[in-house]
Amino acid sequence: MMATNWKRIATDLLMIAFLVVVPHMGLLPMFAFSILLLLLIGLYLKFFKEGFGDIRFKFSAINFKSVWLGGVIGVGYAMLVYWGIGPFFDRLGFTPANLSDFKYIRHNTINYLYLLSIAGFLVIPFEEIVFRGFIFTRIKALFGYGKWAFTLSGLITSILFALYHYQEGTGAMLSIFLFALFITWLYKVFDGNLWYLIFFHIFYDVFMLSAIYLGYM
Repeated sequence: MMATNWKRIATDLLMIAFLVVVPHMGLLPMFAFSILLLLLIGLYLKFFKEGFGDIRFKFSAINFKSVWLGGVIGVGYAMLVYWGIGPFFDRLGFTPANLSDFKYIRHNTINYLYLLSIAGFLVIPFEEIVFRGFIFTRIKALFGYGKWAFTLSGLITSILFALYHYQEGTGAMLSIFLFALFITWLYKVFDGNLWYLIFFHIFYDVFMLSAIYLGYM
């Protein structure tokens, strides 16, 4: 049994590293990676006789409350970042977020709507399933059911999520780390229902991408 456990631990860690690193290798567009890696996660879970429900992602868990409440919290947190956290980090001397990858949507309605669609329907659900679903769940399994298991798993997952966005710069990574800690808290508040997190993340990005589109960022 111990050998089996160590094999699972090793494969989980390799899978986590793969999910965090490979999307940044530039081999395929991000939306293509999202589809392929979700399929890979499904096959990986199936190999261990598990499914997406075991990492807390269920289509049956979506409801109207997850949309409006997740969305309201997402917009509220985006406003806090835009008018509070972001300027605070700027005053501390951190390099502003590198938004060069998003310049193509500035004052371009078609590109803006295209990016919102890709982000809302694919990339954001992918990130939440990968990080707060798969990675958080598998790291938590390493710690078991101890008193600090949730906290340590959330902290490690948040660090990985911040590093995943390294291309946006140091200041942005710090802001994203706080974002990840907050969304991990939401995970606990909403009893692991990833739909609240997905809609929180979607509406957060809608606010930020709209600010870029309008030329305010």
